Amino acid sequence: SGEKIPADGLVLSGESSVNESLITGESKPVKKEKDHEVIGGALNGEGSLTIQVTRTGEDSFLSQVIELVRNAQESKSRTQDLANRAAFWLTLIALGAGAVTLFIWTAFTTSDFLFALERTVTVMVITCPHALGLAVPLVVAVSTSLAARHGFLIRNRSAFELARNLQAVIFDKTGTLTEGEFSVTDVVPLDEPWSEEQLLEYAASLEQHSEHPIGKGIVQASDSFKEVADFNAITGKGVEGHIEGKNVKVVSPGYLTEHNIDHPESDYNQLSGQGKTVVFVLVDD
Repeated sequence: SGEKIPADGLVLSGESSVNESLITGESKPVKKEKDHEVIGGALNGEGSLTIQVTRTGEDSFLSQVIELVRNAQESKSRTQDLANRAAFWLTLIALGAGAVTLFIWTAFTTSDFLFALERTVTVMVITCPHALGLAVPLVVAVSTSLAARHGFLIRNRSAFELARNLQAVIFDKTGTLTEGEFSVTDVVPLDEPWSEEQLLEYAASLEQHSEHPIGKGIVQASDSFKEVADFNAITGKGVEGHIEGKNVKVVSPGYLTEHNIDHPESDYNQLSGQGKTVVFVLVDD
């Protein structure tokens, strides 16, 4: 629990939720069980997995991402080619100007060679195009690295330069676009005795003992907490414990289906259709 997966592999046994946000950008933990593939560097959740390593070294997913970033940094765009050509000709001009300066000061003045050399070096330093030759590749390399750290991978530097002219962006994504942080948006009591504040307090009290990203969002939404006894993580389904003598569970819809517990599927489907993650709080006296 809480350990990084060492290498790309295949799950042989076990069940858990894996946080792959640092690699794929998907903020919601992904359920993993037998025959599912896992990516090296992802963070394992509350369960235990037995993994057979299938890819290492240059064949691993993370190495391919690093190679992609490296190729993007090394590739030359149209702007850089233009800057390199300009820098080449400016270098010849600088050398020519320096040579002319040295010739004039030594041939047509009475100054000594050291004085003429100083003037030559001054002219060449001022006319040298080193700023032009270094600025473009340096800016692109730094911007490519910064983009990669935020999950934005650039495959072609020319396309990266053309991005400055973008007027609209179309996202082709099966799910929803999120900020990568979970928060409570709705609390819906299904039984009369329980208020929104009580359910949120019970759920947050349990989730305080969990490392699940969704649980952290629930904890941040509550200002008060109660003491929890007999806390237990239900692998891949949720958490449970005793609060004020009551057996409280915070579980996923899959847990309800697995245990044949009735729940309002219409409301659940509506919230899921809005891209929201639904959890249920069960309280047994």
